[in-house]
Amino acid sequence: MSNLVVFGANGATGHVIVEEALRAGHTVTAAVRDPNTFPAPVKAVQADIRDHESVRTAVTGHDAVISAIGPSGRKAEGLYSAAARTFVDAGINRLVALSSSGARSDDPNHPLWYRVVARTLMSELYGDMRLMEDIVRDSALDWTFVRPARIVDEPPTGDYRVLDGVNPKGGTKIPRVDLARFVVAAVSDKRWSYTCPTIAQ
Repeated sequence: MSNLVVFGANGATGHVIVEEALRAGHTVTAAVRDPNTFPAPVKAVQADIRDHESVRTAVTGHDAVISAIGPSGRKAEGLYSAAARTFVDAGINRLVALSSSGARSDDPNHPLWYRVVARTLMSELYGDMRLMEDIVRDSALDWTFVRPARIVDEPPTGDYRVLDGVNPKGGTKIPRVDLARFVVAAVSDKRWSYTCPTIAQ
């Protein structure tokens, strides 16, 4: 089992990732802006993704980093690319980070309406995700970018498809727990190193 630190642990998906990592037997630390807001029994440490020193302190002694960070709205405002620079600077070895199936704007398996939305209303958000991926790719990190379809709060089924870098045809959603379980498993699954597993039902 691994010693993991989860960034974005106070978010909806990050919180489920913490729960699933604990269920899988890992030791987990939640890296959040205010440790007092994160419930026990998980150890929580203070970290701001734009503050290199706090992130460097938070990741020390951990085997891998999981990033579930995300903005509160449709604008990234440089959050993903800032996180990428911070993680590269922090001296970590293994990173599994959430991106989105929309990060590939030319994905042939996306319906036309989605491609239009990705290039217009969501262009700033997905553009920053792509920049995050590019920054990390150019580093020495062992990375995986998990690109989920639309995340839904439905019961997990374990019945989903995963392709590297392309959305499974007809796939439009993924239950949050199924996504979290895949993210946790990907930490130690070498077949997903240096890939962009795109996951959808």
